[in-house]
Amino acid sequence: MDIHSKKFDSATHFKLNILREYLKEWFPVFLRKKKKFWKDIFVYDFFTGEGYDTDGNIGSPLIILNELISYQEDINNESLRLNVIFNDIDKTKIQKLQSNIKLEDYNFNVEFINEDFTELFNRIYPQMKAYGSINLPRFMFLDQYGVKYVTRDIFLKIANLKRTDFLFFISSHHIQRFADSEEFQKYINVNKKDFEGSKPYQCHRVIFDYFKSMIPKNMELYLAPFSLQKQENSKNVYGLIFGTHHLLGIEKFMNVAWGLDGVSGEANFNIDGAIIEGLTYDLFNPDPRAKKLQYFEQELVEKINNGKITTLKEAYIFTFNYGCKPNHANKILAELQKRGKIGNSIKLISSNIHKLDDNISLSS
Repeated sequence: MDIHSKKFDSATHFKLNILREYLKEWFPVFLRKKKKFWKDIFVYDFFTGEGYDTDGNIGSPLIILNELISYQEDINNESLRLNVIFNDIDKTKIQKLQSNIKLEDYNFNVEFINEDFTELFNRIYPQMKAYGSINLPRFMFLDQYGVKYVTRDIFLKIANLKRTDFLFFISSHHIQRFADSEEFQKYINVNKKDFEGSKPYQCHRVIFDYFKSMIPKNMELYLAPFSLQKQENSKNVYGLIFGTHHLLGIEKFMNVAWGLDGVSGEANFNIDGAIIEGLTYDLFNPDPRAKKLQYFEQELVEKINNGKITTLKEAYIFTFNYGCKPNHANKILAELQKRGKIGNSIKLISSNIHKLDDNISLSS
């Protein structure tokens, strides 16, 4: 379905807002770093559309340009080259997008491409992997229609680009509905059994786990899901999957996600049927926190008690992988300190986890 042929719905606005807010967090990192190992920064929007919906609301390409234009002076002062690549398989959309953008307003490189995504990506991928290019900062937004473009092969190729953060869209409920069909099996290897034990509106978590299972054991890659419900109480749930190789990247995305969803940090609806103080009450479970936070506490404490988590940094990494923020962990760790379960001298932090010493033991 062509999302640009009508007014953007609330879920699309939510998706675009996630893109906007993460760009605000992502781009300044590569300007402020004192020691830079790059001259080029790349931003890709591979399914860009024409820039507006039928009501004149701006889409991803104009959101990207609007966020980046404020850094033009900094880019020049740092002698950096910013490259923004817009692609769409629909030639008419690219032509409309070009007519909607005044290139003279931007003193960085803006390129328009009209190709099939898979062909384009496989064509430029060797350049990305080449010596001197593999560690360039990149952000990729892949707002595909449906499910067929971000395949296992494409996902692993993107995952092997070390300084690349990415955000891609996938129609999770379509996979749930047609998982056993040959057509869907060509693109994503899940089946109906994978969805057993989860609610229909939690289908994106199943798809997220599928992609997470692909990560090679020796690779540092952090993923996070965000589920999008088109209409209230609808079973039609779509989703975003975010990826980054750096702890700072996942920290910043968690800040964005929890800023938009203060209950679970992963949906534009109540994905867990969470107990919210003042709204509902469960006689057998009076804890007002979302179920996710309750399960997070149980698992974090269990892993610390059985010695699977032994350092403070490991505790925070587990926190990010669970889709939570350091502040969520700190409440639990502080309680463990009071009870003498971990060292009282440990200094808890809430940001810049990547700078934390790897060897701070929880027993110290």
